[in-house]
Amino acid sequence: MKQLLPLILLIAHILPIMAGDGSSAQSPLTVTQALARKNDHKSYYVSGYIVGEYRDYSNNKHFYYLAPPFDGTSAYLIADDVDEIDLNRMMPVQIKDYVDNYNLDENPQYWHKRLTVKGTLTDYFTLPGIKNLTDWIAPAEPLDDEARYWNFYETFETKKAYTPDGSQMYSGGTYASAETCLWKFVGATYGDSSNDMKWDNAAAHLRLTESTSGEPGYICMLADKTDGIGYLRLWAARYKEDKGSASFGIFLSNDQGKSWEAIQTDVAIEKELTEYQFKIMRPGTWRVKIAKTDNSANGIDIDNIHISDYYTPSAVVAAPAEIPVRLWSAPGALCFEASQPADIRIYTLAGVLVNEQHIAGHGSLPLPAGFYLVSTPTTQVKIIVRE
Repeated sequence: MKQLLPLILLIAHILPIMAGDGSSAQSPLTVTQALARKNDHKSYYVSGYIVGEYRDYSNNKHFYYLAPPFDGTSAYLIADDVDEIDLNRMMPVQIKDYVDNYNLDENPQYWHKRLTVKGTLTDYFTLPGIKNLTDWIAPAEPLDDEARYWNFYETFETKKAYTPDGSQMYSGGTYASAETCLWKFVGATYGDSSNDMKWDNAAAHLRLTESTSGEPGYICMLADKTDGIGYLRLWAARYKEDKGSASFGIFLSNDQGKSWEAIQTDVAIEKELTEYQFKIMRPGTWRVKIAKTDNSANGIDIDNIHISDYYTPSAVVAAPAEIPVRLWSAPGALCFEASQPADIRIYTLAGVLVNEQHIAGHGSLPLPAGFYLVSTPTTQVKIIVRE
């Protein structure tokens, strides 16, 4: 049973919220349903995952956090998908009457947990939201605090922390963050101008190594992250004065930056600040590089980088479900039984990818003796292969 519990928790984490009519706590609307009824200004029960907090609306821009650290505001953001990052699929929930007990700053364990409320569907911070609550069903205790896995973040807010390597703007330099680690800038500079698209005061501004020519710029970590990488989130936008297209990519290194593996390339960058999320799920020790992946002279801004540790998400415990992939070891092999076709990845405990396979039915894969982490579509399992 102890081995099944992490999988049961993961299944609960990804189960969809069942649709209802909003008449009771047992039959709440989903967030998608509530968004469709946004203009009727009636009171309904609505259920969704707490995906973040809404901070402010200023200068026609929405300011909110979808990953720790949280400020502790008077509004939640809820969504049907626990990993949602599109604000158009979320609803702000006014929690002013409950803020002392439930704000995410003091109670991060409520992040990514299910909340059911009854309130009026009405505009809130110019968005379709829920106000004037008359019922509140908080997530059941005890809860796993997933916020504790999100300790790596970078906001590029301290100008004096940036030390350029030369007099040329894009000659590069280092950013000595007090928040997480040292960052190396190549073909990049500290972006705090009025045309830089930034969250607060500044962002990392990437262009080309010779400004209008040369190699695409990048920023990379100069220290290892030793707790693996789960999700990576960041905000990005094109430099305001540049009209053409631009793109960026995410790269990983487990050899102190000597070589880099492309995780995602040619991600198109929007005109306005947009949040991007990458599900990486790699145990071990890693560094991250964020690079321009086009050769144009158009600048891009990168801000508010959040990286979680490698971890298995959790939520309220649900009833056991059929396990789509069963894994066990035999001498010199990994054995599997897949009730439906699935992709699996096999890693060493240091996070090195050993094998990647599409499996179905019964079978086995030869492996040298050792310890491995096997990633399936629903979970990660530690396997010991003996000689």
